[in-house]
Amino acid sequence: MKESVLYKLALGILTVLMIAQVFWLFLLFSGKNILKNYSKSNALHKSYSSSQEFYGGEINNQDQSSVDQSLVSDENHIYGGIVPHHLLVKDFIDSFFSKLKEQQYKTVIIISPNHFSVGNSNLLFSEADWETPFGKLVADDMLVAKAKQYGLISEEEPFAREHGISGLTPFVKKYFPESKFIPFIIKNNATEEDVAKLTDFLTKNVDTSNTLVLASVDFSHYQPTIVADFHDLKSINAIQSFDKEGLVRVEVDSPLSLITLNNYLENIGAQDSSLIYSTNSGRLINKENEPTTSHNFLYFKKGESFIATNVNFLFFGDMMLDRNVGDKLKGKKVDYLLEGLAGEENRFFSGVDIISANLEGAVTDKGAHYSPVNSYDFAFSPERIEELKKYGFNYFTLANNHFSDQGQKGVVETRKNLSSLGFNYSGSTDAQIDEYSRKDIIISDRKIAMVGFSMVYQDFDLEKAKQMVKDASTENDLVIVNIHWGVEYQHQFNKHQQEIGRVLVDSGASAIIGHHPHVVQGMEIYKERPILYSLGNFIFDQYFSADTQEGLAIGLNFSKSTTTMFIFPLKSEKSAPRLMTTKEKEVFLNKFISWSEVEEDIKAQITNQQINILQIAK
Repeated sequence: MKESVLYKLALGILTVLMIAQVFWLFLLFSGKNILKNYSKSNALHKSYSSSQEFYGGEINNQDQSSVDQSLVSDENHIYGGIVPHHLLVKDFIDSFFSKLKEQQYKTVIIISPNHFSVGNSNLLFSEADWETPFGKLVADDMLVAKAKQYGLISEEEPFAREHGISGLTPFVKKYFPESKFIPFIIKNNATEEDVAKLTDFLTKNVDTSNTLVLASVDFSHYQPTIVADFHDLKSINAIQSFDKEGLVRVEVDSPLSLITLNNYLENIGAQDSSLIYSTNSGRLINKENEPTTSHNFLYFKKGESFIATNVNFLFFGDMMLDRNVGDKLKGKKVDYLLEGLAGEENRFFSGVDIISANLEGAVTDKGAHYSPVNSYDFAFSPERIEELKKYGFNYFTLANNHFSDQGQKGVVETRKNLSSLGFNYSGSTDAQIDEYSRKDIIISDRKIAMVGFSMVYQDFDLEKAKQMVKDASTENDLVIVNIHWGVEYQHQFNKHQQEIGRVLVDSGASAIIGHHPHVVQGMEIYKERPILYSLGNFIFDQYFSADTQEGLAIGLNFSKSTTTMFIFPLKSEKSAPRLMTTKEKEVFLNKFISWSEVEEDIKAQITNQQINILQIAK
């Protein structure tokens, strides 16, 4: 009897052990084995600050004033967002999270730039817990295990000083106290494959109904506020329109974090976005002309994107890299002239679809000069022009009186060399209109015609020009006309220029950009189209007067219903342009207004360097 009881007991224990063994074998070999090769990291990371007061203190559960109740309904569930990590705007960050606290996600994922580009992989995640002023933010062990199984790389040292993550973890713990967490950081030199791998992982492994996926991204850096505004307009539109082509170029600290987020949201059908806040450090601390950082906060919910893609341009005036400019560049790169304007990390030129200048001369093989030799005779080598790619230049207008300086041979070589270098261009020799006068370009599915005319020694055939613009307008969304015209060194545009400019607008031009006088001329807005009569010199060697060393860069952003124009006054110092100082700009803009024919409300907008024009684009 006793032996029988012992036998049954032993059999029971054996049965339990066998069941346990089968269970663990199932975990080891099942396709759902999320624990395979997983061991918890012993690392514990700390948030940026250990002070609750720094992050706004404890939550008052009775205070719902900061919560937008429309966001917490089922139909307005937020699946993703964009939030900056620049803690100058920590109050805005606090509000961003506060508005979502009723949704109480089970997991929060943050994708951040790898600011210091450290670690052994372009794409890393952390499996550690985070110590915050509001308690420990615990890692999502299940998702960590899945990430490892998926082949993603965990490495802790890069996270120890990554403020793109540590600055936000307290807000996560403060407003989602029961939520678990996993952060990813991505280097700016990561590949499309890296982005695709993270996107695929998130899409296939995240419980979308209980997970908030955020991109931790600061927007425009190191630029005056008005330049940041120009860049941000494009960046926000590229995000909200899910413009894959445009997102690659946006001027933010981590385009790849945005691309990953957008790809994930597109995959789960959450493309309906709302811009919650938009701020700039220059405005917040009243230092708009110093280097700034801008911040944009967005939520995403289920639905399609209904926002159309914008296209933006940056136009410069006359560029000449020969004669005295060429002498200055001997043994140097073009950086010598442009690094001051470009600013830190080349940010001024970033985030623009088309960057253009009037190229005053021929691009000949090895920069050769051909007979006959003229008094003003310009030629540039292809190698010198290629250096401009670093600054985003991708289009030149060639219609001017110096295009033919090296004769027909120079004209042919210019077209050949620019094409081989990958530059777009339009325009023929002075007064000529032919097949080269128009170039059609597609940017993010928007069709753009770039047209170039010149009328220095004689007028072009106006009827032919009208027909070209009309045809271009019928076949494209936008028509940008560059014209070489006007009287040298005269700030006031003349009636003949005005008549031709207005006729071309009547024919379908979306904007007209003028050059040739070597000084800035005024502007007007005719039938809701901007006409800039002369942008003056960009890079030239006319050091004999202050006026020839002042110029304009014009930013144009075209939406479906509005054109926004940004005015960037430039001061050149021995052929090296820079943005004007506050005092220089104030004097210059007052002069620019006096040379222009615009209404009083436009004069005020010129002073603010931003003009909004309705119903400009098709």
